[in-house]
Amino acid sequence: MMSQAEMTRRSFVKTAAAGLAALSAARVWGANERIRAAVIGTRNRGHQVASNLAAAGAEVAVFCDCDRAMYERGVKEAKIDPAPEFIQDFRIVLDRKDIDAVVIATPDHWHGLMTVLALEAGKHVYVEKPASFNLRDNKAMLAAAAKHPGQTVIVGTQQRSGAHFQEAAQFVAGGNLGTVGFARAWVTHDRPVLQRVSDADPPEGFDYELWVGPAPWRPYNPVMTHYNWHFIPDYGTGEMGNWGAHWLDVVRWFLNLRYPVAVSGAAGTFVVRDAKETPDTQTILYEYPGLTVLWEERLWCKKGMDGDEVGAEFWGDKGTLRITRGGWKFTPVDGKPERRGGSDIEVPHANSFLAAIRGLGKPAAPIEEGCLSAALCHYGNVACRAKRRIQIHPETGEIVGDAEAAALSERPNRAPWPAYEALGV
Repeated sequence: MMSQAEMTRRSFVKTAAAGLAALSAARVWGANERIRAAVIGTRNRGHQVASNLAAAGAEVAVFCDCDRAMYERGVKEAKIDPAPEFIQDFRIVLDRKDIDAVVIATPDHWHGLMTVLALEAGKHVYVEKPASFNLRDNKAMLAAAAKHPGQTVIVGTQQRSGAHFQEAAQFVAGGNLGTVGFARAWVTHDRPVLQRVSDADPPEGFDYELWVGPAPWRPYNPVMTHYNWHFIPDYGTGEMGNWGAHWLDVVRWFLNLRYPVAVSGAAGTFVVRDAKETPDTQTILYEYPGLTVLWEERLWCKKGMDGDEVGAEFWGDKGTLRITRGGWKFTPVDGKPERRGGSDIEVPHANSFLAAIRGLGKPAAPIEEGCLSAALCHYGNVACRAKRRIQIHPETGEIVGDAEAAALSERPNRAPWPAYEALGV
């Protein structure tokens, strides 16, 4: 006799293959009807978003994690009463008809396929940044979102929901900087050293096979999974995808940019030689017509310029603007600097997601914008791995004239997980 999980997985495959077109129709929500959400990936960002959704009025009914210990940690940190139900396999969550929306706060390598499967299952989706693991994910996610226009997909670039970010964006759009010829975004963190340890058996309660999912198989290693996956390129996109997805998104947003025409970069492990497999130092140059954008990354510094570990700057012929989560400062060519304080970016982003589900407007960070910003991260990583300047098609965003470089931003899903082509995306 099949177990409940096996039966659920079989039924999930059938319903996903069918497309669930009927569930794509927009639902009419009652004024007092609560949206029921499940959070997939609960160790860190997942439980934070769960708290924000609860504060915004959603019912967070389920915490789903491959690792039971991370569920328990997430419940403790989120402080949601009653505690969300534990489900280990996300496919069971997607089969639940009483779940309206899912938060995908998994490692990067799961973002694309899980978003596509969630949309096929009729769910609204909040997917953490970077929206995608590679450019092939982007294509699949955008196609799936287009197939299901009645479902909301928001990306966790929550700075777009902050009042002071929105104010600064309007300030720049209003021409107050004049002609902007240069923009810069950066991260300077003193990341903890990851000691090299031997492979081991996964701890009890951790479904490691499910955690690896569609990514290449590697033996379990204690320093490779929770959070540290950011720095293992089979599963994460490095600091480019971690913080670059936030701040390059701000640059694109403020300057109304889409795809660059060319990208070049240099990267390496220069200071901290530990178990991380992504660079500790990275510099990327994005070429746009009439403008260059620079990304800088150092993971061995305690403080950045003027004490700001992360942020963005815009340089125009009338002045410069620097923005962080703590506020923004405009320095005109003539006159005294003007300052604005920071604002909440978390609960407003949750509100944006829930309002969009109810049909009360578009999400602050739609999947189209999230994929554009993720693409900039992928270009940077590809240019550094290929060790050469890459050309980008300004309309499609494809890497052109360099098949070897283009292949660095796509890979097949590991069996038995379905190929995107089999899902029609």
